[in-house]
Amino acid sequence: MDVPLLPGLEESAAPLDPLNPEDQENKKMPRGRRPKATPAPKKVERQEALKNRIVGLAEELSGAGFSDLLTELVPIKPVAPEVVDQKTSARIGHVEETLAVYLQRTSIKDNLSQRPPFDHIADPIYRRLMRDFIVGAQMPEVKIAALRDLSGRIKSLDENDINYSIIDGLQRSWCYSTTVLLALHREKLVSDRCITVEAWDYFRPFIEKLGDPQVATRVLLSRTIRYEIYYNIDLEGLLHYMVTFNTAQRRMSLQVQLEIMRKPLIDEIEAAANITVFRDTHDIETTGKAQKPRDQFAASDIAVAAEAFITNNAQASQKEIAEDLLEKDSGYTATGVDVGDIADVVYMLKRVAQDLHPLMLLIYSDEPGKKFYFSGGGTFLTGFAAACGYVRNRNNMKMLEGALEKLVLLLKQPSEDPLGLDEYQELIKDIKSSRGKMMRRLVYDTFLRFFLGTTTRLEWTDAYRSLSLT
Repeated sequence: MDVPLLPGLEESAAPLDPLNPEDQENKKMPRGRRPKATPAPKKVERQEALKNRIVGLAEELSGAGFSDLLTELVPIKPVAPEVVDQKTSARIGHVEETLAVYLQRTSIKDNLSQRPPFDHIADPIYRRLMRDFIVGAQMPEVKIAALRDLSGRIKSLDENDINYSIIDGLQRSWCYSTTVLLALHREKLVSDRCITVEAWDYFRPFIEKLGDPQVATRVLLSRTIRYEIYYNIDLEGLLHYMVTFNTAQRRMSLQVQLEIMRKPLIDEIEAAANITVFRDTHDIETTGKAQKPRDQFAASDIAVAAEAFITNNAQASQKEIAEDLLEKDSGYTATGVDVGDIADVVYMLKRVAQDLHPLMLLIYSDEPGKKFYFSGGGTFLTGFAAACGYVRNRNNMKMLEGALEKLVLLLKQPSEDPLGLDEYQELIKDIKSSRGKMMRRLVYDTFLRFFLGTTTRLEWTDAYRSLSLT
């Protein structure tokens, strides 16, 4: 008895002819549009996902059956008498705790002036470090500061409400947490877009040797680790240690050094001058941008501009400032920059950020090579700040105010190139030796002659000829 087909399905219900090549091809291919494969996460997305898991790791472990290892925190007891650092008066001791307790006591988040983390699962050095820890090796000791409100000095480790900040070892702490997540979640971290397939393939044999997820996680959390504890220090001492220790293996860049050492000054300028400051120590991680947006001011450039202004020295540089601060007995925060100096620096940079820079973006809107001269790099801003500093130091702030107003009026003139930047760009093509030094001096001399009334516009060629004769 034939069963009638439903209306409209007569053709689709027809049997495929095994001798018909077209029918056989149709049998292989599923009907309809193929689903698109989910693209692999970008590095920034993956790092952010992993960071969020690490930040909430202690809470996650508590809810996953490991609360017996996450015991209530008690005051730290060094395993031997502390030593005293004669420079900072800090007391330094060695501590032994389980990894479970360490992960509760410290965090990769909110560490003062820390560098952004590396891509540990792709970096061969950190990959090997995590692999070795999984199989039982000890990591080098992390250095932790015990502080009051992330800056205040505490006298005893028995005090309440202590904040623990990682001085040196943020990357190792990141690796500790990553190994625990690998032990507990394994290949699920790939589907959660926290690690790559290649990373899991690398760690898989070492993780699986520890046992199932519960057993492996307990093995790692029960490991005893050693770290150094620093207390009886203030912000000055903390900055000293951070800069000193973080230059040992992966050398800290000059930009980051200046951000750390000049942090109080940069913070004050940013707030008072209402400048959007980009910090390598913070913004690269939080924004996912590998470089500073060109229309924002770098923290290190602000620090150099402040120095160039106060000393009216066009040759102020990141390297020289950092080395000078490292040699100062007075420390980083006691820079000799008095209240009057800071107020004048704030005024100058405020005019740059709120008046000159927006006009540059507007006038040279179609010329990226020109509109970012104040924010895009240190050379132009440093030379300009030094010229402003000369007017202020040799005359007074009233004259500087008038000079900057004159520059604003020049920018507002009906001209396609009111600052003569075509002329400037042609001239600097010929500078072959000591390029940075010569460019800073050219900017300094050209603006200074304009500010002092020697010229009525920016005479780049005349200033360049004068430099060539010296």
